[in-house]
Amino acid sequence: MIRTENLTKKYGKDRGVFDLNLEVPKSTIYGYVGPNGAGKTTTIQILCGLVKPTSGKAFVNGIEVIPKNINKIKSKIGYLPDFFGVYDQMSVWEYLDFFGAAYKLSPKLRKVRIEEVLEITGASYMLDYKVASLSRGMRQKIGISKTMLHDPDILILDEPAGGLDPYARIEMRKTIQTLKGLGKTILLSSHILPELASICDIIGIIEKGKLLIQGNLQEITRTLREHIVLEIRLTSNLENAKKLCEDYENIDKVDASTDMLRVIYTGKRSNLSHFTRYLIENAVDINTISEQQADLEKVFLDVTKK
Repeated sequence: MIRTENLTKKYGKDRGVFDLNLEVPKSTIYGYVGPNGAGKTTTIQILCGLVKPTSGKAFVNGIEVIPKNINKIKSKIGYLPDFFGVYDQMSVWEYLDFFGAAYKLSPKLRKVRIEEVLEITGASYMLDYKVASLSRGMRQKIGISKTMLHDPDILILDEPAGGLDPYARIEMRKTIQTLKGLGKTILLSSHILPELASICDIIGIIEKGKLLIQGNLQEITRTLREHIVLEIRLTSNLENAKKLCEDYENIDKVDASTDMLRVIYTGKRSNLSHFTRYLIENAVDINTISEQQADLEKVFLDVTKK
């Protein structure tokens, strides 16, 4: 749904984006990760037709982002900036009705769409609230509602969880997952890494304008990780199991807690079954054995060499 080919926008020698090759499949949530100034917002502005690239190409749902196609592009995209304009003197209804008119929706269709988008974002109760009275979390919900009015295929959300309290972040995650369930493709820019890890299908890490890596979080982690971290929960005989693990040739380190061993395995992934069989054959009562889940913050630091 979103694709770029060697996309470049230069602001001097070291600022902008350089040879960017993004791939965002249909009906996925793509987490676009990078520090401030990495080029995330520049990428988004190019995709929305707000900034012209220096070179390279960008495509939205197969349509190239060039001046003659901008109206088509804008009909496909719903864009929520990190900070967006609001009209404090309006009610939520008036605010959404105003933008519905800007999207050239008929009055009858505007009424239907306003009710639908507020239902999707869980904000129906705000209908008659004054925009000035809304909290940051409430405004974000209304912002997404406004972004959804013209029923775009693609949503581009720039730091949607920025400045939100923990409860509002949970609500935002639920809303984003609901939108994915409706078949929307979502490009989600954020530097709040745990937020992305919990909901994104694909991660792309950008730094200094260059895309360092992209893919499924587990795949990226496997590419980077030299060791596999296993968590083994036991029903009994912890000390015996710990000694057996320490004696196994492909185990680098073993840590024990009340009923669990945390093991760093350095062998081939394909030989993990041999290790499990070794434990069972030596009468270790295993309750569960699992690979430690990927940590996006550690992946980010590994990729950016920090």
